Amino acid sequence: MLAIARAGARAGCHEALFTLGDKPELRYAAAREALAHLGHETTLSYLAAMAELVLRETGLLPHLNPGVMTRADIDMLRKVSVSQGIMLESAAERLRRRGGPHFGSPDKDPALRLETIGAAGEAAVPFTSGILIGIGETRLERVQSMLALRDLHERYGHLQEIIIQNFRAKPGRAWRRPPSPISTIICGRSPSPG
Repeated sequence: MLAIARAGARAGCHEALFTLGDKPELRYAAAREALAHLGHETTLSYLAAMAELVLRETGLLPHLNPGVMTRADIDMLRKVSVSQGIMLESAAERLRRRGGPHFGSPDKDPALRLETIGAAGEAAVPFTSGILIGIGETRLERVQSMLALRDLHERYGHLQEIIIQNFRAKPGRAWRRPPSPISTIICGRSPSPG
């Protein structure tokens, strides 16, 4: 990991993006065992240690996307990051029903994701979010999702970036919805370091 971060720093990068799944140790014994081997009980503890290491050793500014978090998680990670994020993906609860793209994924619950984004706002943590298009959502649901993000930003003023990302079906996955949207649009601005 440090070799990659150092290569990024040499290439002129200023920020290191840490993106990972929602607490895999809650679901997979292999994740729990790997964390224990590394001296950590949770993915978030390990993430905090690695973000601190990258910041100290390379000077890259950590941006952390570890999934659904509590206010305590956000506060802990704030000490080792300049910004954090989670994709809302969609505010449409119906996408969690059987046969939908978020069925069986408790961390895709829009209420939990909006709660995480709101908690970051309460903590005044610069935050990135966005929506995922092409997962079976309607145009109205896209608009409603963007409005939910706008409402949180108007309340807290902490959303530094909104990403509109296309869904790309992965081979061998149970849920596929052709055709995938063609491009990813990233809108926003990066905060200045410091």
